[in-house]
Order: sequence, then structure tokens, then C-alpha cells
Amino acid sequence: MNKDLQIAKKTVQTEINALKKLSRSYNSSSQFSKAVSLVSKTRGKVLVVGVGKSYIVGIKVSATLSSLGTPSVAFNATDLQHGGLGAIQKKHDVLLVFSVSGESSELNHILRYANRHNIYVIGVSCRASSMLLRNSNIKILLPKVVEAGHSLAPTSSSLNFLSWGDSLAIACMKRKKWTNKKFITTHPSGTLATSLILVKEIMAKKKEIPLISSDKTMRAAIAEMSKKRLGVVCCREKSGKINILTDGDLRRHSNNLYKKTILKVSSKNPTWIADTATALSAIEKMNSQKITSLLVAHNQDINKKIKKVIGILHLHHCLSRGIK
Repeated sequence: MNKDLQIAKKTVQTEINALKKLSRSYNSSSQFSKAVSLVSKTRGKVLVVGVGKSYIVGIKVSATLSSLGTPSVAFNATDLQHGGLGAIQKKHDVLLVFSVSGESSELNHILRYANRHNIYVIGVSCRASSMLLRNSNIKILLPKVVEAGHSLAPTSSSLNFLSWGDSLAIACMKRKKWTNKKFITTHPSGTLATSLILVKEIMAKKKEIPLISSDKTMRAAIAEMSKKRLGVVCCREKSGKINILTDGDLRRHSNNLYKKTILKVSSKNPTWIADTATALSAIEKMNSQKITSLLVAHNQDINKKIKKVIGILHLHHCLSRGIK
């Protein structure tokens, strides 16, 4: 192994050791739960503040909080003390401040302002006696760790800040019962959201459903298939049971097709999916069975022997929304 790879492995191992140290620190800390309680109950925003690398980490922590149900904005401490303090809603917002040393001079005026206006401060630092923790309502003391390569640049400590912020965001998400369905509302254009789109949102429904009685002629079935353009026809028996006639069935029975009955040609056990299932799970089902359409039933009826068809989901419905 060359020297560069040795350095890379040692860097990763140093940061892993730092994360293990952070994980062990949760065993003796009651402050984390206090931070979760404060953030999850706040009526305003969480203003994440940092200097330098801590601010960059704060941007990511703030973004994660916002996407998981806790409104948040990140501020560079320098900008905040030059007019940015006006963004703080007194009696509503909470300050979440990151600083390894806790002694950054840029934080001094911000902490004084917060204390003067009774704004709650969650301080996150690696020094117990720091200015930041002395002036914080909730004092989060993270373990001192070895920086990668024993450099002065924050590496392991930044990673621990990031991991702690993710821990806070996830814990608040659980407190608020924030679900993946709610996640979609904050990610309307992202691939994460498109994968969580529900079947009922994109399926063919009502008059779009190709549906015919099983006692009709094969010509009528083909006409219905051509009209609705989904490559399938739902064939309803007198009992209410739904069979399915696909373009593949037509090809397999093409010899003397018009002399055959729909019941003879159609498939008796079509594949169903619940309307509340995700489109991604529908694609997985289609791929596993090598089909391109699913019949849709109400979630509460999906296990019934005879189901009412409320929609048809075609593979193209998913692909047109970027779900693959």
C-alpha cells in the first residue's frame, strides 16, 4: 500500500475513533435530551450559528433540521453581529451555537444580546470552561478528539459536530412524529420525494380505467383496450371478481382470437397493489414479476378475495414522474 493510501486509512480511522468517543459521551449526558425538548417545542426557528468551519457544518445541520420538521436558518457569526441579530424573533427562536474552543470573539456580542433578551442558547463546544458554555442555557460538552493528521484544521471535531447535529435533528423528528409523507412537502422536486409518491396520486382512475364485463365479445375488449391506451383491460365477472386481459394475452391467443371468450383468454390472478403504497414499491413489484401494470385497490380491501378496482398503475405513470 502506498503512502497516500496509508494516510487516507489513518485519517478515516482517526475520525472513526472520534465518533466512537462521541457515542460514548451520550451515556453520561442529560443535556442532549434537554436540547431535544427545547428545540422540538420552540414556536419559532432554530438559528444555527458558527464561525469558519463550524458555520459550514451549521449550514448542513440547519438544512437537516428544516427538512425533518424543525424550521431552521444558519448564520455566520460575523454576519449575525453586523445587523443580522434583527432576524431573531424574541421569545420564539432558539440559538444553536457551534464552536470547538467556545472562545471565538465573534460570539461575544451575540451571546450578550441573547442573554439580555432572554433568548435560549444551546452551546456546543469541546471546552467546559469556555465563554460559550458559560453563557448557554443548555451546555453541550463534546469530547476533545484528535484531529486527522494531528493538524490544526478541524476535521474530527467538525465531523463530531455534524454527527451531533444529525442526532438532534433525528431525535426532534421522532418527538414530532415527522413521517416520510411529511418529508415530501419540503422536497417537492427532489428524487427522494418522487420515490415516496403514492400509487393513488399517479394511477389511472375512474373513467380512465379500461373496464369491461367478461361476457362481452373479444372485439369489444380490444376496442376498450385501444381507447384507454394502457395495454390492459379489466374484465369483471358477475361475481365481481376482476380478471385482466393484456396485449400479451392477445398475442398468445391470436389464432382464431375473435372466436374465443374473454374468460378463456384473460388472466385469472392479476397482481394488485394498495392505493397507499409508494410508487417505488410498485415499480419493484412490477420488476420482480416482469409486468408493466398493476391493479389498484383500497388499502383496507387489498387482502380480500374479491376486490374493487379503483385504478390502474402502468410503468409509464411512474417513469413520467422520474420514479425508476
